Amino acid sequence: MMRPVRLPARIFGCALSKMVARHRDDEGITLATVMAVASILFMLTTMILMLSSNLMTNTRSQEGRTKALHAADAGLNAYLFELRRNPSYFVSNPTLGPTTLGDTVWEVTSTAPVGTEPLKLRAVGTVASLNTVRVVQATVRFPTYADYMFLSNDYLNFGSAAVVYGKVRSNSYIINAGTFKNESYAVGTITGSGTFEGTKYPGSVRVDYSQITQDMADIKTVAIASGTNYPKLTNTTSITYSGYEVVLQGTSAVVSKVTGVSSTGVRTLTGAVTVAIPASGVLFFDQDVWVSGNYAAMVTVASSANIKIPNLIQATYADRPFTCGLIAGNEVLVMSWYAGMPTNMIIEAAMLAQTGSVRAELVIPKTKSSLVINGSMADYKMGGFVYSDNSAGFLSRSYTYSQRLNIYPPPFYPRVRTGALKVSTWVEQ
Repeated sequence: MMRPVRLPARIFGCALSKMVARHRDDEGITLATVMAVASILFMLTTMILMLSSNLMTNTRSQEGRTKALHAADAGLNAYLFELRRNPSYFVSNPTLGPTTLGDTVWEVTSTAPVGTEPLKLRAVGTVASLNTVRVVQATVRFPTYADYMFLSNDYLNFGSAAVVYGKVRSNSYIINAGTFKNESYAVGTITGSGTFEGTKYPGSVRVDYSQITQDMADIKTVAIASGTNYPKLTNTTSITYSGYEVVLQGTSAVVSKVTGVSSTGVRTLTGAVTVAIPASGVLFFDQDVWVSGNYAAMVTVASSANIKIPNLIQATYADRPFTCGLIAGNEVLVMSWYAGMPTNMIIEAAMLAQTGSVRAELVIPKTKSSLVINGSMADYKMGGFVYSDNSAGFLSRSYTYSQRLNIYPPPFYPRVRTGALKVSTWVEQ
């Protein structure tokens, strides 16, 4: 029979103490783990709440910014709508609004153009409930007669040798046997065996040439205020005046009185005065005026009668944004029979004949080798620069639209009021 073994009390107590100690250590580790997990969960919860709050704030902020921007855009479009109906709307309405649109408000203010500057529009869109404001600015230019290489109230007919760079527009019809590099517009048909690289727009809106009369009156008013208005000269018993002559010289011009023209085109001049091209850029004459020279400023020379071109007209600097406008109440004439005209003639200008033609004055058998026009031509009646048998005029002709005219039209150049606008920029401030 086996006898039970009895452990000494000292050994049993020691083992029990170690077990209790291990149990207490496990309880401490568990508590620490629970506290660590709780802390992590608390931090995660806090982060989630913060992210949710920030997300809601950002969402509301983005919502407000989007609404305010849409409101500003709506204001600009509303103002542009009024301008299309009435190009002078900004004169009597420098501000449009404030107008409420849902929970947004927009208001538009305009800054009238000065000289060659565009019309400036500033639209403010506001969402008061979200404390958000957005500002959008736009610059607007009005289409002018200088937007086209050729613009005529008459029909336009281009031969097989014609290569035209720039838009073409007619209040009648267009026949093209040559090459059009850009768009063509006509009230009537656009036909021909030539090449049309740009889109054709038959059935276009008619350009109203009668509105140029008011533009000319405005130009004269500006010239009077600028001290560059020249009235019709009064003849005396000893002197008969033919008109004025203007020779552009950079930022100034020499203005003389013409008392006669010889059989070779030599003008007899008197009373020459050098004048600075005014800030307005406008010189107005109530008589025929001969114009030539080099310009280094924005300038428009207008005449209620004819403008005659006896010599080169060019920009002084090819890389500067200066343009020149020649506006005649009657005709713009390139004096091809003048002995003093270069055999290779160059005109860098926008030319407009309100009731007549932009053309060469042809005298048989006077011819020149070439005519290069880098600019724009608009007239009431179709003109020409050579006789069909080459008996007079320019034997070679080149027409290229100057893109500078599209961005920087000459000062106070007449507008084409067809309801179209040119929005140059549209940016958030």
